[in-house]
Amino acid sequence: MSKKILFCSEASWFPTGYSAYTKEVLSRLCQIDDFEVAELGCYAQTSEANDKNIPWRFYGNKPDPSSAEYSSYQGNPSAQFGDQSFNSVLLDFKPDIVMDIRDWWMIEYQQRSPFRDFFHWSIMPTVDAEPQADQWINTYASADSVFAYSEFGRDVLLNQCDSINFVDVASPAANQCFTPAPSKSEHKVSMGVSPDSFIVGTVMRNQRRKLYPDLFESFRKFLDETQDPNAFLYCHTYYPDVGWDLPKLIHQSGLSSRVLLTYKCKNCQKVSVDFFQNSIQNCGSCQSLTNHMVGISNPISDEELAKVYNCFDLYVQYANSEGFGMPQLEAANCALPVISTNYSAMESVVKNIGGYGVIPSSYYIECETGCKRAIPNNEAFVNLLKQLHSKKNEIPEIGKQVRDRSLQNYSWDKAADVWASYFKTIEKKDPATTWYSPLNAPQPSQGLPEGLTSTTEAVNYIFTNILHKPEWVGGYLWKRVLRDVSFGYRCENMDKQFYFNESHLKGQNSNSPFSLQQACEEMANFRNQLNNWENIRVQKIQEELATTK
Repeated sequence: MSKKILFCSEASWFPTGYSAYTKEVLSRLCQIDDFEVAELGCYAQTSEANDKNIPWRFYGNKPDPSSAEYSSYQGNPSAQFGDQSFNSVLLDFKPDIVMDIRDWWMIEYQQRSPFRDFFHWSIMPTVDAEPQADQWINTYASADSVFAYSEFGRDVLLNQCDSINFVDVASPAANQCFTPAPSKSEHKVSMGVSPDSFIVGTVMRNQRRKLYPDLFESFRKFLDETQDPNAFLYCHTYYPDVGWDLPKLIHQSGLSSRVLLTYKCKNCQKVSVDFFQNSIQNCGSCQSLTNHMVGISNPISDEELAKVYNCFDLYVQYANSEGFGMPQLEAANCALPVISTNYSAMESVVKNIGGYGVIPSSYYIECETGCKRAIPNNEAFVNLLKQLHSKKNEIPEIGKQVRDRSLQNYSWDKAADVWASYFKTIEKKDPATTWYSPLNAPQPSQGLPEGLTSTTEAVNYIFTNILHKPEWVGGYLWKRVLRDVSFGYRCENMDKQFYFNESHLKGQNSNSPFSLQQACEEMANFRNQLNNWENIRVQKIQEELATTK
């Protein structure tokens, strides 16, 4: 019998890196006779897959907007990541393997599924910095197998925890449409750009960790020192978004006539290049006020994005950290020299493709995550720009070498083969011991017995006899309960009786008194929730068996 694989990610047709990875890997796994593949696609409804020509089973996690579940879905990030539908999908598909490739806070609910012991759990978490939070490491160590996007991610995981079952690096790749234009100058003209221009380009979402202020400041200094009237900074990004005030930064840096942006008309769909005036401006093609900056709500195809890359002479990934940084490969495959901050996965990619790393001038610890983030050396970056600018004639050859190394080291076939090769080694569990096993719904003990001599002993009892999870004793959740009971206070998210996703909810919590009695009650509630799912499972089994007789 074939092994059933459930891939949890963002819906495979969305214009995101997670979606691209899902689409490319699943399209290859589903062709292997040994595998039966299904997708739990976040932010999409099941019905949306009908016209996407998806050759595998698709489950959407987004409820119908008219349903009663929609309001709770909208108000709960964990539900949007799949928490609300995960267990139902498990009971319908009954996978042998569950795989996920996202940030920790997008996958943590899978660790506490009532059916966790029924499937082999393979994850590839986004490791964009060091150290990883203790709660994240606890989750990674509980997975049956762990993969990494980059050599950097691999090293962080292995250096920080020796109990992680690490398998391999399974890096993404750029799609085949990312190729160099036959003639750079002719292509620039076709895009409305001067053929003699020297364009430093970036493709980065407008987020806080993308260092647009440093990028603008550095490019301003580069212009002042080179006095090149044909040098431009092309930022394929969006405003407004969750990050920087781009108009203010452009104005403060004196770059109003030097920063190019991508627009797409929502009326005629024409993609164009222009200086920033407003987020929405008149379309030069249809003359309507419908020309919007390109972004998540106004995406362009990969083929159109390749045209953007081919306007660049150099590519820059100027961020404080990256889980991978797909644009680096897309740019490399378009034969562009790549410059990136020499930290996190960017360091791995630059090394593998023969790019240029900008050494950080310093690091800082991010309050929300406790992770180390890099501050690139702007002076070193400016000097690198000047160096490459002074030998513009050599850039095409440098770009060709970068492309060759990128194609050699990164491919979707390689990524899919890493997963497939490992999945073939996994032994299927007997369904009689998993999905078709007898009911396992232990009842929580009522309160604490007398005679417990310490808080630690009491918390051990709660996990062993109320929650009935003795294997969790010593783990992160256990440590947090012990901590909060000892202090008599806890951080509390108002949307949940007992929160699990502590890291993701920082800044959204309030302090409240916390006692052993409350810990007993909440762990009893959690056990009852697990038992409820167990009862649903057994009922579905009975119904299924009844229909087959």
